[in-house]
Amino acid sequence: MSCPCKPTHVTPRLMPAAPVPRSPAMLRAFVLLPALVVLLSSTYQLGAPRGLAAQTLDPVELAERLRTGLDEASVAGDDDALGHTVILARRAVTAFPDHALLNHYMGYALYLLAQRTMETDMRAAHASLEEAESFLERSIELQPIAESHALLSSALGMRIDGAASAMSLGMRSGAAMGRAKALGPDNPRVRLLEGISAFHTPSMFGGGHEAALEHFLAAIELFAEDAPKPPLPAWGHAETYAWLGQTHAALGRSDEARAAYERALELEPGYVWVREALLPQLGGGLTP
Repeated sequence: MSCPCKPTHVTPRLMPAAPVPRSPAMLRAFVLLPALVVLLSSTYQLGAPRGLAAQTLDPVELAERLRTGLDEASVAGDDDALGHTVILARRAVTAFPDHALLNHYMGYALYLLAQRTMETDMRAAHASLEEAESFLERSIELQPIAESHALLSSALGMRIDGAASAMSLGMRSGAAMGRAKALGPDNPRVRLLEGISAFHTPSMFGGGHEAALEHFLAAIELFAEDAPKPPLPAWGHAETYAWLGQTHAALGRSDEARAAYERALELEPGYVWVREALLPQLGGGLTP
């Protein structure tokens, strides 16, 4: 990242909204929690941990449940479900510390939590981001996942708060994004995060709305062929249209922005951020 200013791509995917009672994500969290409690208590009781070979919980299954739980909480704007899923991810990665995807989803969960709290509690958000970085780095050590590198880049960028941190964190962020692009040149989530960074980076430093637009349009093309095998990351399709809409709006193209938001809602009808925040900013609501 070459911009010596703070990339403020912290607009949360989870917009402020009343907690959604008994959402699918929350119900999944409550179903999984007792099993994880049993797993951990049986594994770590009476001192030294015992082996997990006899346990019935599959870390791949846990990763898939975390993947879907985080996606559902994000789309629904459900703070409670996000909080419960963070707890589940922490328990899962404690039980299986050397599983790359569990470390990835722990980092992703903390990244989402930081987005949620950035504007209200900067200190807590930065603490979540630093912890997210540690899990994403561990995930990368275990398995080269392009999204782990891209999220690490974004998390580092979000912690830039002045010229001093811009030098060190900016260089690390740029290096992480470079590795993400090398690993996943056709990965739409990598291109999405690169676009979000460009959206908040001045054009004199290689960003700007036109540059962001190029990234988002490229990501949309890549999503047409995107079919990751579970439990690999699969988020970002509707979110790309949300950011595309914001970019069009910033460029004064209200009709294009509305079309992008409506496409996001076609993909995720319950997308709270788009329905309750972005569309109302345009005025007029959905196209009849």
